Amino acid sequence: QGEAAEGALPSSFFGWIGPSVSLTVPEIISDVGLDRGMFIQFLDFAVRTLLVVGLPQILILCPLHYFFGGNAAGQDQLSTFDMANVTRGSWLCWLHAGTVWYVVVATQWCITSQKKVFVQHRAKWLIEMPAPRATTVLVEEVPEDKNTDEGLKRYFDEQIFGKEVVKNVHVVKDTSDLQNALQRLRSANEMLNIARSGSKRDAVLKAIGGTAESALLAGQMAAQQQVETLKQEIDRTDDLNLRSAFVTFYTRRDAGIVMRLFALSDREEIQVSLPPAPGDIIWKDLMPKGSKQAQTARETVGYMLVALLFILFVPIVLWIAAIARWESLHATFGNLGFDQDPFAYAQEHYPEQVALWNGLVGTVVLTFLMTTVPSFLMWIFSVFVVLKAYTAQQLRVQVWYFYFLVVFVLLVTAIGSSEFGLLQTVTFLVRNPLEIFPRLAEKMPSSTHFYLEYLLVQWGVQALNITRYLNLMKYLALRNLYDAEEAKKMSEPEDQDYYGIGSLSARATLNLTISLVFCTLSPLISIIGLVNFLLARVIHAYLFVYAETKKSDLGGDFFVRSLLHTQQGVFLYVVLMTGVLMERSNSWVPSAIAATSFAYLTNSFFKFQRNFQLREMGLHELEADGDTGLRIYDHQPHREHTDDSLSAKEHYKQPELPEPPEAQARPQPAAADEGGWSSWFNFKPPVRHFAMPVPQRRAAPVGSTGSLAGGTAASSAPTPPAAPAAAPAPPAPPPPIPARPASPDSPDAGGPGVPRLLPEERRERGGCI
Repeated sequence: QGEAAEGALPSSFFGWIGPSVSLTVPEIISDVGLDRGMFIQFLDFAVRTLLVVGLPQILILCPLHYFFGGNAAGQDQLSTFDMANVTRGSWLCWLHAGTVWYVVVATQWCITSQKKVFVQHRAKWLIEMPAPRATTVLVEEVPEDKNTDEGLKRYFDEQIFGKEVVKNVHVVKDTSDLQNALQRLRSANEMLNIARSGSKRDAVLKAIGGTAESALLAGQMAAQQQVETLKQEIDRTDDLNLRSAFVTFYTRRDAGIVMRLFALSDREEIQVSLPPAPGDIIWKDLMPKGSKQAQTARETVGYMLVALLFILFVPIVLWIAAIARWESLHATFGNLGFDQDPFAYAQEHYPEQVALWNGLVGTVVLTFLMTTVPSFLMWIFSVFVVLKAYTAQQLRVQVWYFYFLVVFVLLVTAIGSSEFGLLQTVTFLVRNPLEIFPRLAEKMPSSTHFYLEYLLVQWGVQALNITRYLNLMKYLALRNLYDAEEAKKMSEPEDQDYYGIGSLSARATLNLTISLVFCTLSPLISIIGLVNFLLARVIHAYLFVYAETKKSDLGGDFFVRSLLHTQQGVFLYVVLMTGVLMERSNSWVPSAIAATSFAYLTNSFFKFQRNFQLREMGLHELEADGDTGLRIYDHQPHREHTDDSLSAKEHYKQPELPEPPEAQARPQPAAADEGGWSSWFNFKPPVRHFAMPVPQRRAAPVGSTGSLAGGTAASSAPTPPAAPAAAPAPPAPPPPIPARPASPDSPDAGGPGVPRLLPEERRERGGCI
């Protein structure tokens, strides 16, 4: 859909690859937000890391394993390039001890190099944050004597600032009755739409009991009237006000001051924080169910369910590990009651089929099983944990899903991939839990083939992602009940449990962790991991910009968490390599050399946590007109934070209630400002152009007068009047910036001087999926 359907991409089968490869991270950020842009940055980081870490090991260790390892791998030709080919007591163990230090230092250097890139993008994201989010704060624990729109506005205007600073206040209301009425209205609308669905009308009416269309229409009108009545009643009364509110200020500076005066860590009378984007709010989480103690108990139950999920998955994954290799399958099930061993017979007479089983079954089944975990986690966090934003749910899923993947894909699978059967493995680990890491050190060198196959399967997973097959199946099913345009809208967005930014980040980090953990045991895995990340980079850059709908943004938290998880994966690498060297070497010295890298790695880990802080803008960055004084109490004219690209529907009033006055009409852009504080919040990215005849994806800002100047209020903007006055004549529109002529066959080419469609506008005009 979007540009892909409107002819902005070449129509050939692989025509999307060129524009996708040409996309840079800043361009992706300007189109789809910081979180998805930094996901592409993480893929670039993974490619760079595997080149720095893997290429020297491939050129040095692979020949040494092959020629001087001692042929411990026997007939396994692939393992002759791995550490599995190194005999016990070989001098190569000393070289591997030094290699551990190289991998640790090189990985930390690559991670540290991301700080400058992230800080630049994060600062730009903060500067460009649009209104009303940039000038709004979320206020919680509001006292009962102040939990009205007027009461909270007077509190900040009179008691805190001593002047008028608040633009509007929206106290959260209990709308449970209205939500029930809206659900009844949606059901009535759906039944009426299905009943009017053309050739299927008679069959549909029969299926719903033969109800006449007039009766359905009367039920819809009654439900609509009830909804409108409840909307007006709830909007007028203060009896249903809760203890949370969104307060929007005239300037971003005043919002920043309030967030520092009432920081969450200060235990003030009220709690103030940066709000989510208006479309990202989970409104039910702002409607408390019971006391704080009850909510704490619910969250405890939620995390207990996460722990139970871990426990239930252990035998399932061990069973997958038992069937992944033909030898372990034989050890688990024996002869199946036959006189002749069927497993040995198949291995002797059908070696190609056995090799195919060993290469695909375990990895495919495990990959499919792990796709169900995000749905379980998302359900637990949505029901039991208060997070207030859908992006916060994604972040929580990323954290726990990554640990799930590490435990069950990286650790449990390696323990189960052995000559022992499933029951023997479980019994052994229950009786000897401290033997897990020694067992991993013993089995990891001989288990590398499974992880090579796992990363190869991920190539196919990336190929499936580009097809968007789930959206296509939803579209084909819904088209039987709705018209094509309605079915297309209902098939979006993609499943956010599995394809959300949290799950995507967790899986990408796991693939990098697997590549790093096994880069010394099997250097060839770096090549497979490198190709996987290159494929993911091309595919997801295309999907984010050209195919998927735009999502809410958290501001880079997922990228920072991915880097943190990568560092934790390096800890796992050091632990396993220390154990392997202890088991393979005749001396304790090589393992001790590898273990000393813990000190450097630990210091780098804590330094990373100190340096990668998700800071907000400082007060000195929010000052107007370059004045360094805070001037809280002097009566300076307001300079309102404006954004001419803001949709008129963006506000912080509950969506089921009547729209506030500020959302009734779109504000007119003010005259351009040559500089000053306000211009920093209206930075527009420059127009980009493909080298090939593809239309540009971002319109030039109308009325901008420099690299940082935008359509902002003039420096002498007056204070908003207390009473309505006659509307002045609208100012003459500034002359448009000449745009680069588009390709003649471009659907949105309007000739020089005509701004091009914004990405979200092009997506609304999209055709097929």
